[in-house]
Amino acid sequence: MRSGLAWAAGLGVAVWAAGSSVAWPEGGSAHRPTPAEIAEQLADPSANITYVNISYRAYMDAGLENDDVNQELRLNGAGFIRLPDQTSVLYRAFLPLYATEFPCDDEGVGDALLSAYWVPTTGSLIVGAGGALIMPTASEDWFGTGKWSAGPTLVLAKKVPGKYTVGGLLTHVWSFAGEGDREDVSLTTIQPAVTYFLGRGTSATLTSEATYNWEADEDRWQIPVTVGLSQILPPFGNFFVGVGLAGSYYIEKADYVQEWDLRAVVSVVFP
Repeated sequence: MRSGLAWAAGLGVAVWAAGSSVAWPEGGSAHRPTPAEIAEQLADPSANITYVNISYRAYMDAGLENDDVNQELRLNGAGFIRLPDQTSVLYRAFLPLYATEFPCDDEGVGDALLSAYWVPTTGSLIVGAGGALIMPTASEDWFGTGKWSAGPTLVLAKKVPGKYTVGGLLTHVWSFAGEGDREDVSLTTIQPAVTYFLGRGTSATLTSEATYNWEADEDRWQIPVTVGLSQILPPFGNFFVGVGLAGSYYIEKADYVQEWDLRAVVSVVFP
């Protein structure tokens, strides 16, 4: 097993990302957001928001016989730097922890993902751009790529306050360093989402995390369709807590990939 220093560093970056947002001073008194406003911010990929969340996923019917269950715990952090020209730099960190039955009965850490992108902070249609970096922090070969990879990120968001948000992220990464005996990485990730706001901090979301592996000989697409429901609770002191449940069905996948999954998420938001 590889040294834990790499994945510990990745986790540290995730925590840093969620706790180090910077904003230039603005005049006027601070506005205390409502649960409904927090729900809209969490659904907006271009929002100036600071949070940490933990997402549990159970991947069902995986493996060569479609009878294995793989589990993942995703640690996410987000923050922002607000610039004086009515724009912001948003940054995100992500680290997965796995407990799998396929391809091996094992537990460990996956590759860490860091991303940052520039966005305007005004308007109902937001277009931003930046980049992403994948670090080879996986504790075992089957939990990661063994490669350093990087590439561009595009963010889009169309907002109708109080009604819905349509948005998404488009990312492509190529490997540029890492273990010489591992396959090169050329991976496109498409993450569209439509979120409807039901009032009082409740929202319903239809989303996907589609990937296209340009290096694969076959089964290049993996496309889950995910439906979820989430709720922002009344504030606890200076922060909000959100909870959510979701399920996914994979309309395109390799033979050994899970048929469907169940998800639960807890978010802590610092307005």
